[in-house]
Amino acid sequence: MTLSQEHLKQIDQHWAVQSINDELRVQAMEMAELRLVDVALDNLLEPPQAEFDTDLLERVATAYELAAIEGLGALLHPATNQGNKDLRELTQARTYRAFGFFRVLPIPNDNKARLFHVLHVAGLAYCGDCWTDLRRWFEEQRSVLEVPSVAGASWDKRLLYRIFDCWLRLLRKNRWDDLDQVSEIVLGLRNDQAKHEKALLEQPQGAEAQSIAMRLVALYHWAKATEQLAVYMLQGEPVAINAHLDQHFETAQKAAQASKDPQLEMILRWLHVTSRKMVAGSLWWVAHTVNSRVTNFVSHVIKHKTFFELLPPQRAALQEQGLLDQASRAVIVDLPTSGGKTALAQFRMLQALNQFDLDDGWVAYVAPTRALVSQITRRLREDFGPLGIQVEPLTGAVEVDAFEEALLGEACAFQVLVATPEKLQLVIRNKQVARPLALVVMDEAHNIEDESRGLRIELLLATIKQESPLANFLLLMPFVPNANDLAQWLAADRGKSISLGTAAWQPNERIVGLFDIQRGEKRGDWNLTFETLINYSKNDSP
Repeated sequence: MTLSQEHLKQIDQHWAVQSINDELRVQAMEMAELRLVDVALDNLLEPPQAEFDTDLLERVATAYELAAIEGLGALLHPATNQGNKDLRELTQARTYRAFGFFRVLPIPNDNKARLFHVLHVAGLAYCGDCWTDLRRWFEEQRSVLEVPSVAGASWDKRLLYRIFDCWLRLLRKNRWDDLDQVSEIVLGLRNDQAKHEKALLEQPQGAEAQSIAMRLVALYHWAKATEQLAVYMLQGEPVAINAHLDQHFETAQKAAQASKDPQLEMILRWLHVTSRKMVAGSLWWVAHTVNSRVTNFVSHVIKHKTFFELLPPQRAALQEQGLLDQASRAVIVDLPTSGGKTALAQFRMLQALNQFDLDDGWVAYVAPTRALVSQITRRLREDFGPLGIQVEPLTGAVEVDAFEEALLGEACAFQVLVATPEKLQLVIRNKQVARPLALVVMDEAHNIEDESRGLRIELLLATIKQESPLANFLLLMPFVPNANDLAQWLAADRGKSISLGTAAWQPNERIVGLFDIQRGEKRGDWNLTFETLINYSKNDSP
């Protein structure tokens, strides 16, 4: 489910949002945008550009959150009917908007309030499909993400602080150790339980004792769900992870409600959906549905490249729009620059090699320049080398030299060939590889519309269609308006296009503006002002 700008245009009709008039909402939006500018520029500007009305921002943020809460059940239990799908899309858009406001609010100083605020923002980010923005927020807020000391803390606070530490690791995923240590932290809590739990429960009496006991139950189940989520992100087990998460989070929410702790209950609700979204975006979720080559690839990149989770458009392409559907001979993907196109290509390449394994099939990766050929070759060798997949480049400019001719003629000398369009044209036209071509991946395929390059690319594609009738196609580009026509030309009724270029998610947040120096009356007295030259519209994210 990809969040689009169209979804964002529909979210202001909810009664909670309508309770705040349009003028105030626009004012809050502009305030949040300017606050992001101040933070991005590291508070370089004096005075800050944003007039910060915390009360207004909190009102607007809460309104969008209230609108989103109504649809949390649809996010947790997606169904195929149109009503459920519409509610999920609206809920995601409302949460996305709420995150945009909560991320600029001041963070409380009190430990418990600070921890809950951070987890609240994190839950909104994941449920709003913008976890990459959360990682940037973590970088901006390093000073307030410190885990409180458990020295002298009561058992329930000790639990909360340790679970917060675990969730910071789950959310940021900086390295393998981040997730590996979650199990160690939870194991330490189990060892401490006998020592600290009794002391806490012996003190209060009556209703207070019952409330504390139920809060501990909530925290225990939360800790267990956290541990299982970390294990899954590392190892892909258990396969039926969602059932385990549902059991522990639902029990924890009921216990929090019984303990009369609404703040804890609400955090658990957001993190329950967050855990399911994290699972759905994990590399293991893709690996379980493809083949052993992909499983081995996922295991390698998780351990050695700390690549745990798909970006939103990658997840949409793989899980929702059928990138790996073997019935599609030609697939065209338009994706924002830096949106993860190469990783998508790698999954499709591994699938194709598996599909043509008995025939020793090979894959051609086409890059527009020799510099990019070298870059792609290095990356593919790094990722595919441990899997025993041989990647070779063709770097000559005009003709196939003797070394390359020997390579092409040797049986099983490579599984992936990286080349420019001109070089691959020579290889295909002269039939220099006797093995079947399984897949052609064309990077920067929008060059087909370029006056000078387009004819060569079109000629190459036509030659492959003629000389390699079994070959599949994957074309990667930022955006081409006639993608469907191109897919149909390549594969008739077996072609499809996957359009993600207009999604609300973007790989980065760009600020375009102009600095100006304002000089004072005295020598050395000056300050900087900043004016945005391109502003967000009111339908864009703050």
